Amino acid sequence: MSGYYKALNILMKSPVTDDMIRFLTNTTLKVLPQSNYPSPPGSPGKSGSRLPSLMSFISRLVRHTNVYTPTLLATACYLNKLKCILPKDASGLPSTIHRIFLACLILSAKFHNDSSPLNKHWAKYTDGLFSVEDVNLMERQLVQLLNWDLRVTNDDLILDLRYLLEPIVEDLERTSAQRKKLQKQIQLQKLRHQQHKQQVQLQLQTKPRVACAGAGDRFASVKTFDHQRNASVSSDLSAATLVSEASELDIWNKADFGKPLSRLSSVSTMDSLDRYGAHLWNCEQDTLLQQQQQQAL
Repeated sequence: MSGYYKALNILMKSPVTDDMIRFLTNTTLKVLPQSNYPSPPGSPGKSGSRLPSLMSFISRLVRHTNVYTPTLLATACYLNKLKCILPKDASGLPSTIHRIFLACLILSAKFHNDSSPLNKHWAKYTDGLFSVEDVNLMERQLVQLLNWDLRVTNDDLILDLRYLLEPIVEDLERTSAQRKKLQKQIQLQKLRHQQHKQQVQLQLQTKPRVACAGAGDRFASVKTFDHQRNASVSSDLSAATLVSEASELDIWNKADFGKPLSRLSSVSTMDSLDRYGAHLWNCEQDTLLQQQQQQAL
C-alpha cells in the first residue's frame, strides 16, 4: 500500500493531463447513466442546441480556472459519493451531468483552497451555459446531498483514483527493481575491487621480502668469498715468507760466493716473495756483485 501513497504524491504534483480529463469525464457519466436520454424525450431548446460535450466542458473549465491537480482530482471523490447516494435509476436532463461536475468542482475548490473564484466567476467560465442563480442552486443541492461532509482522505483518493495510480505504481516498482539490481552490481564491483586491491597489496608485501632475502644471501656469499680470499692470500704470503727466510739462511751459510745466482733454484718465482724478502735478495745480489768485481781486480 505504501507504493500507492508514493504514487498519489507524484500524481498530485504532476500537471493536469488529458488522461485526467478523460478519467473525470467517464467518472461523471457513471453517476447518471440515463441523463443523456430524458424520458419523455423533449425537443431541444435554445440551451440544448449549444450544449457542449462533457469533455469539452471540463477542458474549458480547467483552462479558464487554472485549477490545481489536487483540487481537480478531488472531484472524483465527490462524484463517487454522489453516485452511491443517488438511486440507480436516477435520470435528468442532458445538462445534468454538466451541473453535477461543475458543482463538485466548485465545492472542491472552496473546501481545499483558501481562496477560490466566486460563483459569478464560475458562471462566466461556463460561457453563458449557466447563470449565477443556476450555480448557486446546484451548489446548495450538492451540499445537502453530501450532508455537508466534504472531507476527502488519502485513502479515498487512492480508492477513487486507482485507474490513474496503477501506472505510476508499476513504474515505481519497476524502477525500484532496477535500482536494487544496480545496487547489487555496484556492491559486487566494490567487492571485486577490494579483493583485487588486497591481492595487489599482498604481492607488494611479498616481493620486498624475497628481494631482501636474496640480497642477504648475496651479501653473505660476498663476505664468505672475501674471507676465503683473505685466507688464501695470508697463506700465500706465509709460504713466501718461509721460502725467503730459508733461502736467506742458505745463502749466508754457503762458503762459495762464486755462484751468486745459484739460490734462484730454491725460489719458484719472484711473485711469491714479499717486500722484505725482495729487499734482502737485492742486497745480497749487490754484495755478491761487489765481491766478484774485487776478485776480478
